[in-house]
Amino acid sequence: MGIFSFFKKSKKDKSSLEPESKWKVKFIGTTIKATDYDGIESSIEISGIHQIIIETNDSGPWGTDVWWRILSNSGVLSVPGGASGESEMLENFQRFPNFDNGQLIKAMGSTENAEFIVWKNQ
Repeated sequence: MGIFSFFKKSKKDKSSLEPESKWKVKFIGTTIKATDYDGIESSIEISGIHQIIIETNDSGPWGTDVWWRILSNSGVLSVPGGASGESEMLENFQRFPNFDNGQLIKAMGSTENAEFIVWKNQ
């Protein structure tokens, strides 16, 4: 893919979407639901969340180098950075008391294998 190839692609051309953007995440009532690019759905209850971690790795720009790990009493919900609905998810998380935007900024600037705790239930 050439550096200017994104100019040639139609916004309606789903095959041009990055794999991460084919994932969907949304808040529905009291749950967060994620749907991966194969259509497999996972969800967790918002009230059960006890920690939110942003995991970065050194696979970018070719691999998925940012992952949200949402830890709850019922398991872990993983969402790649760039998923459709990520902005709305972040806006909701930033309403959590003591959400750490400083750690978020560090995570978004990381190109290494690292974990950043952006929220932890006290």
